[in-house]
Amino acid sequence: MNWDLVTKGETEEDRCLNAKYAISIAKKLGAIIFMVWDDVVEVNKKMLLIFIASLYDLKMQGDN
Repeated sequence: MNWDLVTKGETEEDRCLNAKYAISIAKKLGAIIFMVWDDVVEVNKKMLLIFIASLYDLKMQGDN
């Protein structure tokens, strides 16, 4: 992860860029993604839960 690409999220554009970056990193790690960046910006709780669960599942697979 390149922390230079992460913004403070003070503007709508910054929040969109951060959300897109988070999803792109998760995809590169091999996570199954069912959401779009809008779900992150709009705080869609169900989609965020699925996103975190997908990352958790990826982590658990790596531990075995």
